[in-house]
Amino acid sequence: MEKKIVHLAVIQNMALVDPFVDMHLEYLQDSNAKCRRDATVLWRTHTQTFAAWLKEQIPINSGEHGDTLKWLAYGARNDARSYTGYIVNGQRFHTISVDRQSQNSGVFYEATAMCRASAKENSQVVDLVSYYGRITDIILLDYNVFYIPIFRCQWTVKGNGVKVEDGFTLVNLNQSQVSFMRDPYILASQAKQVFYSREDDSSSWYVALRGPSRKYSEDTAEDRLDVGPLPSVVDMDFEDSNDGACCARTDSEGIYV
Repeated sequence: MEKKIVHLAVIQNMALVDPFVDMHLEYLQDSNAKCRRDATVLWRTHTQTFAAWLKEQIPINSGEHGDTLKWLAYGARNDARSYTGYIVNGQRFHTISVDRQSQNSGVFYEATAMCRASAKENSQVVDLVSYYGRITDIILLDYNVFYIPIFRCQWTVKGNGVKVEDGFTLVNLNQSQVSFMRDPYILASQAKQVFYSREDDSSSWYVALRGPSRKYSEDTAEDRLDVGPLPSVVDMDFEDSNDGACCARTDSEGIYV
């Protein structure tokens, strides 16, 4: 089950797969009356069935699709590497297990989600939602001919876990993760870095601060780090390149998970 959740988080966020997402949604609406009537049912069914449907549409021996798309549809290997640090998009991220003087585990992510139109209405609309959290694990997935890094995060609960006061965004980082059990992952390339400053020692609320990128590069990846050398990756655009393997470091040992 965990592997399916991870794989779905990857393929649903790849621009290369976007046309197939639309095709699958249309297929569900045409073949399922409940999906036609209820947007919530539509998206739930899409999430549950998209990976298997995509694999049927793009078999690994297909001569009509590129290698990257075929391997994405096929799925990642069972073994993956876990890291405590990663450099992506010029920013250095760490998991919360790394106790450092400068914190790098905070992430900010914007995504489209199904939301209620208003407090008085039950109708669902698609809206842009902001999520704040911390990285609990960094996983490098092996898709046979390229690698994709993803972050598993501890997210704040939208609503009672995020509030705005005096122009500052406050987040509560000590809440249940039940609502995110099936969807805790984002692509590393989607993560924007934030830093959290606690209101006071007795408060569970933290001020989320956006910091400037330090623009780390591969040349600065191996400085004096307690966690050892960090793998480095550039922002992968699968529409422009079929050789994603060049985007990952091969001289750094991770932990297989």
